[in-house]
Amino acid sequence: CAPGYNEDTAREPALSLGVAFQLTNILRDVGEDARERGRVYLPREDMAKFGVTEEQLFEQRVDDNYRSMMKYQIERARKYYDRARRGVFMLAEESRLPVQSSLDAYGMILDKIEENNYDSLTTRAYTTKLEKFAVLPFSWYRTLDLSKELPIPGDRPFNQV
Repeated sequence: CAPGYNEDTAREPALSLGVAFQLTNILRDVGEDARERGRVYLPREDMAKFGVTEEQLFEQRVDDNYRSMMKYQIERARKYYDRARRGVFMLAEESRLPVQSSLDAYGMILDKIEENNYDSLTTRAYTTKLEKFAVLPFSWYRTLDLSKELPIPGDRPFNQV
């Protein structure tokens, strides 16, 4: 941990990062999990809330209900990414870039789901190696204290995450 922080203070952001990654995996793999494994990992209560059924997932039917549920789930995942981002500065400097770049690359998967019109049933969202490489300078900048005061355009100000 960075000076002034310990494992107790860093725990919540670290757990949030794990949840963000897991949610992203679940959202990215909905179709594959249903089609190839016969499994559904989406919360049943959220499926019911949006009128999405297991049968729909197994039949790979994307409709407005499914898209609305995915929008909701993506927003939920992004809240966890925001909480996790606060923890990057709790890490020792040499540990910040790997965590931040993973956070950024995985977060881009959510963007890809959106670009695919929320269809994670028939289209797998992924980031290319080039996209992951291209995000590294931005990830590096986000690890600097300066980024708290001068965020990258499009980033939420640090005091709002």
